[in-house]
Amino acid sequence: MPHSWDHSHIAKMPLEEAKADIERGLKYFEENLEGYKSSEAVYNFAYNESTTELEQFALSKVRAIRTGADSAINPIPVSSGPVKLGCWSFGPENADKWVEEQVTKFLASSGGWLVLNLHGLDEEGWGPVSSAYLDDLLKKMVQVDYLEVLPVGVVLKRTSV
Repeated sequence: MPHSWDHSHIAKMPLEEAKADIERGLKYFEENLEGYKSSEAVYNFAYNESTTELEQFALSKVRAIRTGADSAINPIPVSSGPVKLGCWSFGPENADKWVEEQVTKFLASSGGWLVLNLHGLDEEGWGPVSSAYLDDLLKKMVQVDYLEVLPVGVVLKRTSV
């Protein structure tokens, strides 16, 4: 999913420059990724930061946006309208323990849709998780009968028809 043209901190850019950055990235994806449609995409704000104006602009182009928020637990969308997803991230060090804490809190909550932003695997990236931890976590999560582990696009497509 798109994540700005060059990982610029667009929330700190002049509005028109930031809009052009969003459009440039979306256009590139449309032209170079077979089957990609911006209208079905999630725009992921770099640094988990956005502005109200940029959120409104992006939501006029894509199905959903992901940005920082007070909570990373979101309601499950029930309509095909634009969706703003609250998201949390952690870094720069390994995020295994942090992810475990967030998942534990989520499983003890009343439910919804937990959205965490992870950047890398093993020793690569900002706030990476270890491949062994991720493998174990996913194996554990799919065993929970009331829980689904799905890509964002799959969840959003459920409300598109």
